[in-house]
Amino acid sequence: MTSSPTPRRWLPGWVTGLLWLIAFISVPLLMDQWRHRDAPDAVPLQVLVDLDGARQDLIQMSGERPVLVYFWATWCRVCRLVSPAVNDLATGKHPVLTVALSSGGPEEVAAYAREHELAFSIVNDPDGHISRAWGVGVTPTLAVVHRGEIRSMTSGVTTPPGISLRLWMSGLLGSAGDD
Repeated sequence: MTSSPTPRRWLPGWVTGLLWLIAFISVPLLMDQWRHRDAPDAVPLQVLVDLDGARQDLIQMSGERPVLVYFWATWCRVCRLVSPAVNDLATGKHPVLTVALSSGGPEEVAAYAREHELAFSIVNDPDGHISRAWGVGVTPTLAVVHRGEIRSMTSGVTTPPGISLRLWMSGLLGSAGDD
């Protein structure tokens, strides 16, 4: 009785694992690039005033370290999942500026922020002109800005580690060419 030879695997297990890891990382990044292909490379020149009446200068804010810009809406159910992670970052070590898209007047947005215990700075965008200048058409969208440049944008559900990784990578990329 002869035994049939076992079929040879095409690739060793570690190579297959490495290829899956590369796909796991690169496919979402490529999707983000495609989704946000109309977004500008630099921060649009806009006067941003938060709900407290303070002017927010993203170019100045992003001069030393990356800033997370979070486009969200009070009516967005997915934003309710992402906002707590952004809120944690805002109370931690990263600067955060948020834009409430088509969410009503300043009083309505402020009431929503109080109700949901959101501590981040909010710029109201009731008619969507700020979001359009950024090429944002869907919420939630997160952009990482460093030195006035938009380094990355993503839309949809994003995990706290995913947000932190984007900020960290933007900081690394920003310091790579520094003297």
